[in-house]
Amino acid sequence: MDIKSCSIDGQPLTTRLVGRMEDTLQAFAVRAACFIGEQNIPYSEAFDGQDFGATHLLACLGNEPVGTLRIRWFQSFAMPERLAVMRRFRGHGTGRLLLEHARDLAQGRGSRILYTRVSPDQAAYFEKQGWRRLDNEPAGSAVALVRAVDPAANNAEIEDEEAFALSTRGRLDISARTVS
Repeated sequence: MDIKSCSIDGQPLTTRLVGRMEDTLQAFAVRAACFIGEQNIPYSEAFDGQDFGATHLLACLGNEPVGTLRIRWFQSFAMPERLAVMRRFRGHGTGRLLLEHARDLAQGRGSRILYTRVSPDQAAYFEKQGWRRLDNEPAGSAVALVRAVDPAANNAEIEDEEAFALSTRGRLDISARTVS
């Protein structure tokens, strides 16, 4: 299957950068349906306050949103996360298409490495897409995975999770302010 051009029942499956409020709402609706509705993930975990500092991708079948992916950017790597595909559209390459679009964006921005953390039951899916576990985590904990942005690159530089120091940004200050 050519990952750059997928289709479902003859209708093309496309991905695009989220740039309009309507796109953002569609991406969030897909994530809410998959994470909160299907997987019973609490809202506070599905939407963690990092969304407005991230890049989002939206997968659509025609005009219907069917998948989404969030990408956070760090100095030395890109972090695709929150991959969500509506149940009835799974198994058609939607997730792969979103991850490949993220890889293309990361390459264009000069990132050499993709890093993510997923639940143990999702790790095998990422491994089928060419991702590699950093180490063997204890049962039940998140699995750290990496992938070189350039498929021809040497993965030897990707050895330890400590190389992926995530910034701990404070929450947005939403306190009321007055102007004198």
